[in-house]
Amino acid sequence: MLEERTDERAEAESAVEGRAGDERGAADDGVRVDFVRVFRVAACLLFAAAPVLLYLRRPEAAFLVAALGAAAWFFGMRTALIRKHDLVKVGGRNWRPRREVEEEDVEDVED
Repeated sequence: MLEERTDERAEAESAVEGRAGDERGAADDGVRVDFVRVFRVAACLLFAAAPVLLYLRRPEAAFLVAALGAAAWFFGMRTALIRKHDLVKVGGRNWRPRREVEEEDVEDVED
């Protein structure tokens, strides 16, 4: 019974590693910056600095820092959604899934 558990655990771990490898894809060659994490850390630091500035009686600076924190949080959410849904920009404000854009490119080449 113990051997069965370890086998199941090994299979689960290899499945997780396989999925992680698929998600990384070809970009695993060099150093890849996780902008979602960078934006989240920046937002947390800025949101933490805002009450400190209020305590120091600097309301204008506190407002500015809180606004920058909100902007960093929104940029992080935007980046996470783009990465999660594998979106590419087509045109001014249009975003579409990469799969659809590549399918259209293949159809254009075949014609």
